[in-house]
Amino acid sequence: MRHLDLNLLMTFKAIAECHSLTLASQRVNKTQAAISIQLKKLEELTGCKLIERGYHQAVLTKDGEVLLQYARRLLSLSDEAINALNPEEVRGTVRFGIPDDYASLILKEAVQAFASRYPGIRLEIRNDISHNLFKGLENGDLDLALVTQRETDAGGKMLRRDPLVWVADQHFVIPEGPLPLALYPHGCGFRKNILDALSSSRQDYYIAFECTGVTGVKIAVDSGLAIAATAPALIQPNWRIISQDEYALPKLDAIVIELRHGKSEPDTAVKCFAENIRELLSDV
Repeated sequence: MRHLDLNLLMTFKAIAECHSLTLASQRVNKTQAAISIQLKKLEELTGCKLIERGYHQAVLTKDGEVLLQYARRLLSLSDEAINALNPEEVRGTVRFGIPDDYASLILKEAVQAFASRYPGIRLEIRNDISHNLFKGLENGDLDLALVTQRETDAGGKMLRRDPLVWVADQHFVIPEGPLPLALYPHGCGFRKNILDALSSSRQDYYIAFECTGVTGVKIAVDSGLAIAATAPALIQPNWRIISQDEYALPKLDAIVIELRHGKSEPDTAVKCFAENIRELLSDV
């Protein structure tokens, strides 16, 4: 009789959520060769091809998508059983930083699901641009933060690579003169990416709306005041992507989103919330 090994399922879940064997090996603290062997064992055990390995990323097959749902449930039940048998409930405080755009995407679900599962952990959320969140981590004011990767920095756990696309209201007409832009403030990775691309292409522009958060960008685009650049997951229903056929805007570099720990060694509460964020971002 065949049984699913939880260690194999944990490795498979990491590969599925990271879309990369390299990133998954970092998450589970194993070599890439070791997790390749574990994946092969799991595929032999199930008799199914679970992952298609492309040049840039690992993609789930249909059988892999089915198994991922069971893997999450089984691993969750395992955690639940251990917590039920452990008289010491997980307690603590997690000081978490997240930029406004990704807060609008996942924060509500992240907080509700986590609070239900870990009632003994208190969350303290700081909503700010990545530049300021890095300072919070370095100053010891934050335990954990979701940030846009800095070009000259390493050390975070990459969660996803989001392309940036130009967007406008569905009725917006591209003007003949300088482009009106909606931008986040200085220090934002999105802003630097956009302005570097425009400068390289010698595209005329002016800043029509400088926003402190995603609400400002939404107002600027919805009103037809400006165009913006954002990740596909953040595009609103009434927005459209500006195609190259319509207007030759410069191509933008992808934004790397990573999860960073503060200066102190993360405790169990911080590790639990970090895993919660990783799972949510892999699904959007």
